[in-house]
Amino acid sequence: MKQMGRREFIKYSGGLIGFVLLGKYIRFPFSSRASGQASGQESVLKRAADGLGTVADPANRFAMVIDVGACIGCRRCQWGCKEENNIPDTISPPWIEVFEVKSDVSVGGHPSLQDLKEGVTTSYTESPREGRWYLPAQCNHCDNPPCVKVCPVGATYKDKDGLVLMNYDRCIGCRICVVACPYSARRFNWLEPEIPADETNPLVPVRPLSVVEKCTFCVHRTRQGKLPRCVEVCPVRARHFGNINDPESEVAKILETNLSFRLLEEANTHPHIWYITRGKKWLQ
Repeated sequence: MKQMGRREFIKYSGGLIGFVLLGKYIRFPFSSRASGQASGQESVLKRAADGLGTVADPANRFAMVIDVGACIGCRRCQWGCKEENNIPDTISPPWIEVFEVKSDVSVGGHPSLQDLKEGVTTSYTESPREGRWYLPAQCNHCDNPPCVKVCPVGATYKDKDGLVLMNYDRCIGCRICVVACPYSARRFNWLEPEIPADETNPLVPVRPLSVVEKCTFCVHRTRQGKLPRCVEVCPVRARHFGNINDPESEVAKILETNLSFRLLEEANTHPHIWYITRGKKWLQ
């Protein structure tokens, strides 16, 4: 057997120590809750990843269409989502963001630093405003999701109906998926969430400290034939949702009869949120 020299020993020992420290760092956020979490809560989180017991139908491929011509920037979708999905105040930004954009600015993806310099903002205080249009953004439930590819433990996965979901029990809080998402659609639970019991939706678990969370297309609703909460609460019907595999569905018909675009199509993620500009006249 070849003897390992002093230099090789130092090199491999250093690598081993680095690996151990990295593993300790990655597991650290998870370990505090894993040691004390009751098995009942773990089972709730596991069921939540599968839509609280719902089964993914491979015949479905859920999609959303957002009419930016109709959107008035009221943020009801944002607050409806927050209420429905037990999103604590410590999650900022929330799962849905609504950007106000100047009429002469074109945005092809999640607004960049340059877009923000040109006046794209989420900090507006009144809407709609003349000379502005509004761009809602959230998880796109991509057909080719980068977040799934990079997750080292399979905590984020694409289900049979195309929904990109989280298994919170498996998440180790490494946040690699957050970096990989080109839409900036993932959130990390930095603090222990605090939501009053009377304001908690029992159908959606409160995510624990140190896991990643995001839009689920309200899986607990949509697999039961209901609409996502953001679609349901929109006062101007700027949001539409359905099974794009069904040619008779509303979303399929809208996409067939309207010009549409998707954010960052060049990234080859094949997002399942389409945007149209049919506009407010259609609502009258």
